[in-house]
Amino acid sequence: MTSTTQSSEIRSISLVPGTRATVRQVAAKALIGLSDDTKRTYGTYIDELCDGIRVPGEDRSRDFAGIGDTWVDEVLPSSLKEAVEAIVQGAVHESRRRSDARLEVGRAARPSNGSGARYNAIGAFRRLFQVAIEERHLAEGYNPALKVKKPGRRVDARRALTRAEMDEAWDVLAGTGNDPELDELIAKTVLVTAARAEGILNLELGGLNPERCTVRLDEKFDVVTDQPVPDWLVNELHDFAISRGAVSAGDKVFRSRPRANRPGTAISRKRFETMFERAKVALPWADELGLSLHWLRHHGVTQVERRAGSAVAARFARHKPDGVTGRYTKATDAEVAAAVVAIYGGHHPLLDSAD
Repeated sequence: MTSTTQSSEIRSISLVPGTRATVRQVAAKALIGLSDDTKRTYGTYIDELCDGIRVPGEDRSRDFAGIGDTWVDEVLPSSLKEAVEAIVQGAVHESRRRSDARLEVGRAARPSNGSGARYNAIGAFRRLFQVAIEERHLAEGYNPALKVKKPGRRVDARRALTRAEMDEAWDVLAGTGNDPELDELIAKTVLVTAARAEGILNLELGGLNPERCTVRLDEKFDVVTDQPVPDWLVNELHDFAISRGAVSAGDKVFRSRPRANRPGTAISRKRFETMFERAKVALPWADELGLSLHWLRHHGVTQVERRAGSAVAARFARHKPDGVTGRYTKATDAEVAAAVVAIYGGHHPLLDSAD
């Protein structure tokens, strides 16, 4: 969290519900209860709304001055629109700079039109003013951010990898880097469980259940799931965690190598960035696609969908069922277990009762 948000959090402690408040005072309250990812993203845009935005270039008329000290009940939609446009222009400029740098070293350019920044910025502003309403700092029904049109989510361009692509990516992930064993196990776990980044980072020794063959995935929106996995994976995860120094139930599974009689330390998101950056440097197609941990998740979900159908794939991915039909056709853990065992081998105790 940035210093601006931290300071506003201190000021918000004594902020009494129902009293008049500034944008800056409400800022910290708007981040409470969000996942770490969303908090990091929204916090950046809320800080910029408070403190202002300097758009790259010589034309200072495009800068946004910041409205942190403005009363929330005095904020106009036009001010939020100005902030969004400044954010988008900054995102486009940064995208061009990165694309130029990539081209200089023979990498694929990946320009952006700033739509992602626009989507997230408006989401952050809507969150802030909705919290202001809930805390009675703003009149019910008056959320100026709702007057700023939010674009639809981008169509997901991800697809399942081909066999050749998967083989090439695996060779890099599991055969290079300073800790191939760690990277390979991360990739395996994502494929077999459809884990998101949070699920990998939050997985604890106590979340592994060898008897039930489940791993506890603690992911976005505070959703915690005991995901069925083949016996070999839960055992491999357990042995790996122990070998890296995990002892108590709350110790993280994914850890660096022990050093100088010290247990390994829990990984951070930086691990994902470095492992997939290696793949993108080594494989032009991976660079063009922007191969990432979420690509592997998508690939794993697709394999289950092809093997067992959309209902099982939705349960495997921990997606909410779509509509009434989706609720009626919701798959079971046993069906998920059957699918992952059929694809990746091993055994699961839920299948014994199905015999």
